[in-house]
Amino acid sequence: MKKKPVILASASKKRTEILSACGIKHRVVVSAVKEEFKNGKHIKDLTISNAHKKAYAVSQKVKEGIIIGADSLVIVKNEIIGKPKNRKEAKRFLHLFSGNTIAVYTGLCLIDMPAGKTVSGVQVSGLKVKPLSDSEIEKYLKILKSYDKAGGFSIEGAGAIIFDDIRGSYFNILGLPLFKLKQLLKKLNINILDLIQV
Repeated sequence: MKKKPVILASASKKRTEILSACGIKHRVVVSAVKEEFKNGKHIKDLTISNAHKKAYAVSQKVKEGIIIGADSLVIVKNEIIGKPKNRKEAKRFLHLFSGNTIAVYTGLCLIDMPAGKTVSGVQVSGLKVKPLSDSEIEKYLKILKSYDKAGGFSIEGAGAIIFDDIRGSYFNILGLPLFKLKQLLKKLNINILDLIQV
């Protein structure tokens, strides 16, 4: 049986790196969909909605493939947070995170084309942030400049120094929860191991 191509409906370099590191050959088709993060919906529903919009937009451009849409958002103190617009907003986010536990939600939506069968789900991880001084926040922003990530932080490399504890999927915090992806592929009768090329 011919394998369908895997298509990532995301401009995230980290998501494509994760798939490539796992040996899953894929191509990127950017959806150009504007993400929502403040419209009265629960964060779980927002991430799924955003992921579905991305996957659906790409499904209109391709004839065949397994399309993966993904969206990550952060919540702390009942405030839903997406990507920072600029350095000032990234700084405000870090002040908000300081000394608190934040939750990272990633919604996934997979569309099997041309059948159009759609499956979706959410992964949640907890992340405890160390108390940060103003000078530490300034240095962190100068070193990382992680404005392309939800919450404006990175958990890799030097970014890891501000985190005290992780609960749940590490890959979810990076933006692509692999176990959830495996579960959703199974619903489409696809074994994730069959997608891996060695």
